[in-house]
Amino acid sequence: MTPIKHRMKITYYYMKLVNTLPFRPDISKFLFSHGQIKVFSLFVISCLAVLVSSCSKLDGAHSIAFEVWHNGSPLDCNEFAHHQQNWSIEQLAFFISNVQLSAKGADIKPQLSTTPWQSDGVVLVQPYLPGCDIESTAKAQTELGKQASDEALKTNDYLQFAAPVDLDSAQHLSFSLAVPFGLNHQNPLLQPSPLNLPSMFWSWRSGHKFLRLDMQSPNNNWVFHMGSVGCSAASTMRSPQEECVQPNRVRFDLDKQNNGAKLVLHLDRLIADTPLQRDGSCLFHSKQQSCDVLMSNLTTQNVFEWH
Repeated sequence: MTPIKHRMKITYYYMKLVNTLPFRPDISKFLFSHGQIKVFSLFVISCLAVLVSSCSKLDGAHSIAFEVWHNGSPLDCNEFAHHQQNWSIEQLAFFISNVQLSAKGADIKPQLSTTPWQSDGVVLVQPYLPGCDIESTAKAQTELGKQASDEALKTNDYLQFAAPVDLDSAQHLSFSLAVPFGLNHQNPLLQPSPLNLPSMFWSWRSGHKFLRLDMQSPNNNWVFHMGSVGCSAASTMRSPQEECVQPNRVRFDLDKQNNGAKLVLHLDRLIADTPLQRDGSCLFHSKQQSCDVLMSNLTTQNVFEWH
């Protein structure tokens, strides 16, 4: 092919190419006008929103929130009155373990995250209580300062799962208000957080306080510390080899009442029929009558509900 013919052929293909769809000015102007771009952008955003929403539903829940209620509504210590006395809560904390869900007859034991509040399948719950005095609680948390700031460890309002859990399908939630025997009597100096918290520990022999409630009124104070008692060991600095006479581990089996997003502790049901006087406190010493009432409330008064 001669050079002239070759140049003519290239010119022909170039002219043909510039008149194809991507390079035609009128078509390009239509496709990329401002109005069309806006419509296209809205379409893309809508698709992404639907996709994210679908993924969220498939992912399931990562946690269950805790709330403390009094007389049917969330507790506010600025308005917390019981037996015609105004009370404040210096500390309310409790351990839960052996968490289990059931859906359509199948039992599911979700794996819990490892955090300063959760370890070895045990969770320490210390809910945020508006208007309550948490200064003493914050001081007690200083032992955990190596793993998180004091500010972050003042309260814990969540049970956190290591992997998403389908709470929509779950119908029942079970857990123990306790620390399992195998973890309850170990050296607290060697245990991970939160099992090394001094304010929630009695001794190696007796183990942890499964629930601690310290209340204060202008003229009185009242406490409820629940844990295993009647534990036999060579000394208080030794662990028992067998279960204690009164393990005081309470198991709860709850039906889901709403969407399962939160677990509610009804404080008024827990302390019902209990004289909130100093001599009516319960530390499981000398067969205190108030302890019998409180343990009965825990097992019969729907103290916990799953909403």
